[in-house]
Amino acid sequence: MNTKSWINFSLHETECALTIFYSLLAFNEALKNKDAFHSANRNKEFWMVHNGSLWRTLFLYLGRLSDGGKDAKSFSDFNAHCIKNLSDFSKESFLKRRSDALLLNPDFLANAMFPDQTALNNLFSLASKYNGFLRAECKTIRNKVYAHAIYTEEHEYYELFKNVKYSEIENALLALWSVSKHLWSCFENARTINPIILPFSEKEEIYKSTLNILKGKV
Repeated sequence: MNTKSWINFSLHETECALTIFYSLLAFNEALKNKDAFHSANRNKEFWMVHNGSLWRTLFLYLGRLSDGGKDAKSFSDFNAHCIKNLSDFSKESFLKRRSDALLLNPDFLANAMFPDQTALNNLFSLASKYNGFLRAECKTIRNKVYAHAIYTEEHEYYELFKNVKYSEIENALLALWSVSKHLWSCFENARTINPIILPFSEKEEIYKSTLNILKGKV
């Protein structure tokens, strides 16, 4: 894949994973509402399948993002590609891609700064701190529970899941998504990279719509 394809792929993967994660949280939070709980209980088999499907899909994404396989497209592969192809983030490359930018707005690049390797390393460091967590706990759950069903007993599940917290998953996914979002803005619009974690603006809408669905208001 070229750099544009890699950025779009990583952005899509991390955004989908975050959407699934917040859908899972939203479902469990919505059940605290009395009306939503009674509504879900009337068709509990469906909602049990729904909840299980979210868990399965989430860990398949988490495992894929950390997969070190030869043919995998992990976030580490994305990192390596961007560093290797640093020139794709240069002013010269940008002007070749967006030759129309200055015609539409002569001041388009007035405040632009194009990243060097240090800037990209600093950005990817937002995500690198979660490599161990993704490659250990999350990938193990993906492999032994959801992908290959090596573990089938409840006590085996418990031993794996007890080391995983919602906050750890959220922090890891927000970091990977933020890196992807920053690189998209830099590559497509020559925006200066500010290595910070970004808020996921769709979170509240996911919570609201999930509650409405459970309460039958859609």
